Amino acid sequence: MTEPAPPHAPPLQQSVLAARQNLFSTMLDAMTDGVMVVDDKMRVVVTNRALREILLLPPGSHGRPLNQVVRQAGLDEAFAQVLSGEGTRNLEFVHRGLQDRVLDVLVVPLPDHEHWGHRALGVVRDVTERRQLDRMLMDFIANASHELRTPTTAILGYAETLVDAAPKDPQVLAGFHQTIYRHAQRLSTLLAQLLELCRLDDETYRMHFEAVDLESVLAVVVEQLADMASESGLSLQVSTSPQLGRVWADRGALEIVFANLLQNAIKYTPPGGGRIEVRMRPEGTSRVQVSVIDSGIGISAEDQLRIFERFYRVDRGRSRHMGGVGLGLSIVKQLVDHLGGAIEVSSQVGRGSTFSVVLTLAEAEGRGPAKAL
Repeated sequence: MTEPAPPHAPPLQQSVLAARQNLFSTMLDAMTDGVMVVDDKMRVVVTNRALREILLLPPGSHGRPLNQVVRQAGLDEAFAQVLSGEGTRNLEFVHRGLQDRVLDVLVVPLPDHEHWGHRALGVVRDVTERRQLDRMLMDFIANASHELRTPTTAILGYAETLVDAAPKDPQVLAGFHQTIYRHAQRLSTLLAQLLELCRLDDETYRMHFEAVDLESVLAVVVEQLADMASESGLSLQVSTSPQLGRVWADRGALEIVFANLLQNAIKYTPPGGGRIEVRMRPEGTSRVQVSVIDSGIGISAEDQLRIFERFYRVDRGRSRHMGGVGLGLSIVKQLVDHLGGAIEVSSQVGRGSTFSVVLTLAEAEGRGPAKAL
C-alpha cells in the first residue's frame, strides 16, 4: 500500500504519479519479504502484503506509531537510529503471534524527498525454518560427534591394548573382542543411517515396487532381532493374516521400516517380562495396517508431535546409552511416504506405544496396487 500523489500537483503529473504508485504497490505486494516504510515521526506509512501477513497487521495500521503496530522495542530502536543518521541496522527477533516466527530485519535510510521528507525502509524476512534447520544441524553435529567418539575411543583403546600386550586369559580376551565388535556395530548403524538419509534425499532415488509377501518380511525382521529381544528378556509375538494378501511395495524398504520400529520397541521396553507384538489387520478394502505394539516407557503427547523429525530424541540420556542420534524414525517416515503409505503413533507415558503403518495391497500375482472398492 502506498500514499496518494500530492494534491497540489497538476492533473497530468498526478496521473503519472498514480500510475507509478500503482506499479510500485504491485511490485511490493509481489515480494515474498515484508516491506515497511517509517517516517521521521516514527509512523508506519507503507507496508506490503507479505509484511501484513507475517505480522498479522490489523486494518488501519498506516499512520500509526511503529511501537503500536509492532510491539518490539528492538525494532523501534533500530528505526530511530537509522532515522537519526546512524546508518544501516540489522536485527533478529521472535515475533509472538498465533505462531511464533523468527524475523530478520534490515533497516536502511531512504533518500530525502521534498514531499515525503526523511524516511527509513525495513525489509522483514521470515527465517523461522532456517533457524529450525540450523538448530537441527547443530543438534545433529553434537549428537553424531558424541556417538562417533564413544565407540571410536573404545575400539582404539581395546585395539591398542591387544597390540601392545594382549591378555593371556581367554575370557578377558573374549571380552575385549566382544566390546570391539559391539562398538563397531554402533558405528556401522550410525553410518548406515546417514547413508540412507542421503539416499532418500537424492532426487534420483527410486523404489522397486512389486507384490511383496508382508508375512515373510516380518518373519525375516523378527528372526534378525530375536536375540536382541531375548537378551532383554522380552518376547516377540507376531499375528499375521495370509488372507490379507501381498502389499505393493519395495521389499528392502519394508525391512528397514519394521526393523527400525522393532528395534525401538525393544530399546524402550524395560528388560524382563515385557511383550512386543506385531499385528496385522485390514484397513478398508485395499489397504492393510501393521502395528508394532510395546509395553515400554511410552511417549508424551508433546514429543509425539516431533517424533518423526530428524535428529529428534525423546530421551537423550537413554538414546545415548543405547546408541542413536534420532534418525531411525525419520528414515521410517520418509520410506513410508515414498511407499505411498501412512504412519502414526499412539502412546501414553508409562503404558507403552503403538506405531501403525498403513500400506496398499497388491493385486494377485503382482499386477499392481489393489483398487479401492
